[in-house]
Amino acid sequence: MKGLTEEAVLSLGSPLARVVEVHEALASTQDRARELARAGAPHGTLVVAGVQTGGRGRLRRSWGSPEGGLWMSLVLRPVLEAAAASRVTQTAAVAVAKALRELGANVGIKWPNDLLAEPGGRKICGILAESSIRGAAPGEAPGVDHAILGVGLNANLDPEDLGVTDHEVATLRHELGRDIEPLDLLRRLLRSLQADLKRIHDFAAILDDWRVLSVTLGERVRVRRSGEILEGRAVDLGSGGELLLLTAKGLVGLYEGEVERLRRDAGERTV
Repeated sequence: MKGLTEEAVLSLGSPLARVVEVHEALASTQDRARELARAGAPHGTLVVAGVQTGGRGRLRRSWGSPEGGLWMSLVLRPVLEAAAASRVTQTAAVAVAKALRELGANVGIKWPNDLLAEPGGRKICGILAESSIRGAAPGEAPGVDHAILGVGLNANLDPEDLGVTDHEVATLRHELGRDIEPLDLLRRLLRSLQADLKRIHDFAAILDDWRVLSVTLGERVRVRRSGEILEGRAVDLGSGGELLLLTAKGLVGLYEGEVERLRRDAGERTV
């Protein structure tokens, strides 16, 4: 984003911005952060790009990343067992949603990690966390070596700048009626991420916050996963963050999948 420099970001003094790279354009902040992590970059290494030419989201889908958005990836080195690696995604979703709501944007979380502007369920932010697992000594559980947390936020731009129809996406400019000063926006995001990542081991509390912010729970949804399609009511989260879906055949716990919210009257897709 215009106005972000390495010196300005470092001046924030955030524990999540100890090492900073700001690029005018980059294929993918996620790829660059992964390179740095593999080379030994410490926890709190931040990569920001004004434009991404090869940005992607979940399921390796392309993510439009023009000038005006906040495209960033963080190197994290959390103390987590491998089985708990997925906690990073939902913790980050809670943190970013809180920061945007503090700015006045009415956003909620679609399971597991998309942020939608309401009403209408238009995507305003995508979150992607990818973890690298290290081996363990005999008798010990494998742990997370590092996680790369990507945040792609439609900020100071218009929906049409993203190359999709207006009803599919939202931007902070459109929702708030104004632009946000880039350094202040980044400061808010880093502060909220730092606060919630510090309590990642109290994951039950994170999930309580997630429930409050959810736009999925209580809704009839269609879920596509591994070649199958399930429909039912999203009733709750399990202790690991899995979506509990009540179907005609009973309760199913989902750890992955693409969720669509259905209209209550005709079963048509809404988001």
